Amino acid sequence: MNKISYSNLLNLNEGNSPVFNRPTKAIINLRTYKDNLKKVKKALNKNVMAIVKANAYGHGIVPLSVQAQEVADFFGVAIIEEAAQLRGAGIKKPILVLGYVDPDCSIYVANGEIRVTLYSYEQWKKWQEQIYKKNRLIKKPILFHIKINSGMNRLGFKAKEEVLKTVKEIESTQNANIEGVFTHFATADEPGNPLIEKQETTFLNMISSLESNKYILHIANSAYALNRDSNLPFDMVRLGISSYGLLPDSQLENKLKVTTEPILQLKTKIVHIQELSKGDKVGYGATYEANESERIGIIPIGYADGLLRRYAENAYVLVNGERRNFIGRVCMDQAMIKLKDADKLDDEVVIFGSQGEEKISLELAAEWSGTINYEMACLISERVNRIYTK
Repeated sequence: MNKISYSNLLNLNEGNSPVFNRPTKAIINLRTYKDNLKKVKKALNKNVMAIVKANAYGHGIVPLSVQAQEVADFFGVAIIEEAAQLRGAGIKKPILVLGYVDPDCSIYVANGEIRVTLYSYEQWKKWQEQIYKKNRLIKKPILFHIKINSGMNRLGFKAKEEVLKTVKEIESTQNANIEGVFTHFATADEPGNPLIEKQETTFLNMISSLESNKYILHIANSAYALNRDSNLPFDMVRLGISSYGLLPDSQLENKLKVTTEPILQLKTKIVHIQELSKGDKVGYGATYEANESERIGIIPIGYADGLLRRYAENAYVLVNGERRNFIGRVCMDQAMIKLKDADKLDDEVVIFGSQGEEKISLELAAEWSGTINYEMACLISERVNRIYTK
């Protein structure tokens, strides 16, 4: 199995630089990620926008995007800095910034062929001003994607008249073009929620006066694309959470049209074993007290790595193919687990992933933490080394 470390990808270990080998690692399978994208693209017969914002949901924006570029038709990011990372890594495919972009970035956006989300007429006027001001420096037209607010009430045009006015002005402005039109559903991961149909109707009404066949239409995130049969016209799927093999929502398990495979495992090892006597207390706040003689393992992972402090209240890890409960509070850099007699120093500890017949999914980990799998993946901090396998 070919292994690539993130530090090597960034050329941090060249020459005389030290090579570090912290036992806490996020292991990410690049081949599975690429296969997930291929599987969805083939099944839906749609173009795919690989959503790699937020450091590819914590998995690593550069290595995953490099792997995806053979399959993905577009890349979706949240901020201009992420788009710059992709261009710096040699990604040539179209990139759409799904959030706010400062119009002062107009020259970089145009010449770097970065697509901009346009969500209000006021925003367009600011862009128009910059385009007029810097017209001679802009070598290629800025490509806009019009975002429709169909009911989520976050970003997006809400008035049909403003959409039409904006489109008309863009089409008459030198160095500005419309490439796409899109919306986003608030409850796509909730089967039967009436808001979905309401948003669909609103979107169709909002684009009814546009020559929509001129533009790329993209309305479907993972949940919508893989869960809902839709008659809405759209050309491209924005594939985020499912591309990482995670469920848009736990209630959709076994209900999706395409099943993708998880690409992430989080592992560490036992670095110290502490022998406790009856009455010994453990950790901050002394919240755990030994009822008898016992052994506990210290593992080098804590809330600074993304393991939420409250995680230990409900969670367990895997050691030697069996469950081991946390004890005490998760610390900034370490946590404690209860051991069995067979467990020894340097044994592998699985936080998320599989070991033997046992498995800890990110969905289960999120349930323990009172959050969602998206957040659990994004919380894995930069100091956790990413190891990429193929």
